[in-house]
Amino acid sequence: AAYQVAPKVLHELGAEVVSIGCSPDGLNINRDVGATHPQALVEAVRQHRADYGIALDGDADRLQMVDASGRLFNGDEILYLLVQDRLGQAGAKVAGAVGTLMTNMAVEVALKSQGVEFVRAKVGDRYVLEELMSRGWQLGGEGSGHLLTLDRHTTGDGIVSALQVL
Repeated sequence: AAYQVAPKVLHELGAEVVSIGCSPDGLNINRDVGATHPQALVEAVRQHRADYGIALDGDADRLQMVDASGRLFNGDEILYLLVQDRLGQAGAKVAGAVGTLMTNMAVEVALKSQGVEFVRAKVGDRYVLEELMSRGWQLGGEGSGHLLTLDRHTTGDGIVSALQVL
């Protein structure tokens, strides 16, 4: 869904963009690329010696990222990073974050050690959203890369999530 938009947004913001998996034929969505198959991105980042790589899924609501060394960061790690970013902003407070039953326990332990409450919802971004709404919280997500930052957007959006990381 973002094969045309994401490269243009990033280019307009000053990035040199090398696109992969951006030639849909009506049948090949997510085939061997994107957030559901990030190995192609890992290889492309290494091949092009890129500073980072961004992988979205077919409908562009999931995000996985790769750093310059080729290390893949999944949604759990990105959620942790987003919480850390908010905590680092002057006067900011993060009451809590929502993950799922599948969220890596290290995320929960690390957030709780910083005074951030962490709760688990059933797997599925709709359940994460329901939990966020019921608690009045802003940040949640899944290891698959569905990320919700309700202080920035009303729904999960891979481009918005990527821009927050960058």
